[in-house]
Amino acid sequence: MIDRVVNRRTSLVDATKCTIVSFDSTMRSNISVGLPIDLLAYEADSLKINCSGASTESDPYFQMVHSQWGEGLRRVFAQLP
Repeated sequence: MIDRVVNRRTSLVDATKCTIVSFDSTMRSNISVGLPIDLLAYEADSLKINCSGASTESDPYFQMVHSQWGEGLRRVFAQLP
């Protein structure tokens, strides 16, 4: 997932979103991976924290990503010949 989306021009926000989606996919396939997901992000050479937090089962953003990502995958899969 990450190697298909993230490149040198990917914004920190999009890279973070990709990481959360990747964790969600991994949790579906590997029972040893689970919540919480601890996240800390900062710009290169800055050491200034731009984003930090932990995703838990009650996290509304994580639940939205989980739901929309699953629905989107099923939709794209159904469209494949």
